[in-house]
Amino acid sequence: MRKYKVGFLKKAQGVFSKNTIKNIENKLRTIDNIELFTDLDFRKAYVLNGNVYIENFNLNSLDLYFWHDTVKPNDWKGDNFNLNILSVLEKNCLVINTSQSTKITNDKFLAHTILKKNDLPVADFALTKATDKNGLTKAFENLGGTVLIKPRFGGWGVGIIRVNSLEKLFSSIEMLLSFLPNKNQQILLEKYYKNDLNKWISVIVIGDKVVFGYRKIIGESSDWKIYDPDKKDGKGDNSKYINPPEELKKIALKAKQVIGKDIIGFDFIYTNEGYKIIDENGRPGIYPQCLESSGINIEDEIVNLILSKIKNPIYLRLEK
Repeated sequence: MRKYKVGFLKKAQGVFSKNTIKNIENKLRTIDNIELFTDLDFRKAYVLNGNVYIENFNLNSLDLYFWHDTVKPNDWKGDNFNLNILSVLEKNCLVINTSQSTKITNDKFLAHTILKKNDLPVADFALTKATDKNGLTKAFENLGGTVLIKPRFGGWGVGIIRVNSLEKLFSSIEMLLSFLPNKNQQILLEKYYKNDLNKWISVIVIGDKVVFGYRKIIGESSDWKIYDPDKKDGKGDNSKYINPPEELKKIALKAKQVIGKDIIGFDFIYTNEGYKIIDENGRPGIYPQCLESSGINIEDEIVNLILSKIKNPIYLRLEK
C-alpha cells in the first residue's frame, strides 16, 4: 500500500486551538496510507532549482500540503514571495489552499471578475485609474449614480466610502490620493444597493460542503453596511448561526468552485434584485457557536477535506 506524504500547517487561532490542531494531526496519523509531516511553514522556505526547501527538507517530495492561516491582503499583493513559493510547490504537490485561489480571494477586483464571468450574482463593479475622470464618470453613471469606493485589498468593512455624486466621488478620490506617495492608483467602485441589513448573511464552505451561515450585528455604527472597524467580533461573539437557504448554498458552492479555494466564505446582501455577493473571504469566520449549532466537527471536516483529495485521483499525481 502506497503511503501519501502529507504536510500540515495550521497555527493556533480562533476555533483552531492548540488542542484542536493536535487532534487533527493525531487523526491524520491514524490513517494507514498517510505519512504526516508537521511544522513545515512555507513562509520560511526557499527555492533551489525549482524545488521548495525548509532547511534540507524538500517540500516538493510531498503529495499534499495543507495550510490555512491569517493572510493580510496588503502583504500578499503584487509579485509576492509567499505566492511564488506556493506556485513552485504546486508543480509537484497538491496544495490546500492554492496560490492562485489565494491571490484571487485577496483581491476583490479579481474575485468579483471571475464570479461575474461565471454568471454568479456578484455586485456590479468597475475598475478605473484614479486620474481618469472620464472613466470614473462613465463607471459612476453605469453603476447607478450611488457607488462604494472599496479597497481592493482589505476586510472588516474598513475603508469603504459611499458617494452619491460625481463631485463627492472626485473629492473623495483626491483626498485618498493625498495620503499616497504614488498617484498612479486604481480605483475599485461597486454599485450601492439598498438592502436589508437584517438579511445580510455570510456562507462558509469547506471543500464541497456548506458548513453553515451566520449573521453579524455590530452595534448601530452604520445604517447601510455591516461594519466592524475595531474588529470587535473577531471571535464571533456577535455572530448568530443561520442555516442558509438552498439558493445561497448553491451559489456559494459554485462560487467556491470557480475560485478554487477550499476554505472560503461569501458575504451576501439582499436587494430588490435578489441576493448579491459583496465580499469573498479567504479566512472566513469559523465560529465555535456556529459549529455547535450546525453539528459540524471542524477536526473531522479538515481531515475529510484532505482525504477527499487523496481518494480522488484527479487531484493527485499518483506517479512521482
